[in-house]
Amino acid sequence: MEFDDTFANQVRQIRDEQTTRPLKELLPGEWTTVDIIIGPASGARVERVIGLPIELDGDGTYDGDYVQDGNLLILRRDDEIVRMISLGQLAALSEGRYRSDVALAGKDGSVLLRDPDGSPAGQVTGPR
Repeated sequence: MEFDDTFANQVRQIRDEQTTRPLKELLPGEWTTVDIIIGPASGARVERVIGLPIELDGDGTYDGDYVQDGNLLILRRDDEIVRMISLGQLAALSEGRYRSDVALAGKDGSVLLRDPDGSPAGQVTGPR
């Protein structure tokens, strides 16, 4: 797991400037869904949410748990974890599982998840 300071600053900028940007533009790569969790969260809870065995170590973790108060993003391609990102103390995003074409939209001091057509993002079904 890594703390991505650039991404965290981009999320803050979207919130503060009330702009909209595709998540895939902010976090490029070969991933198809993102699980968003608000911490702190035990390793067991993270496993239940994503439906995969996981080892939590690195930035924002302690003893196999996610100990930060902010968002944890788990980028996946099918049943493979591609990347895990901690936003530290920043809890700006709603929990859920979303497709890679979701956009972040700043509005009234918060960040909303939107589908490409601008409607509220629908969650992808699966273990949660």
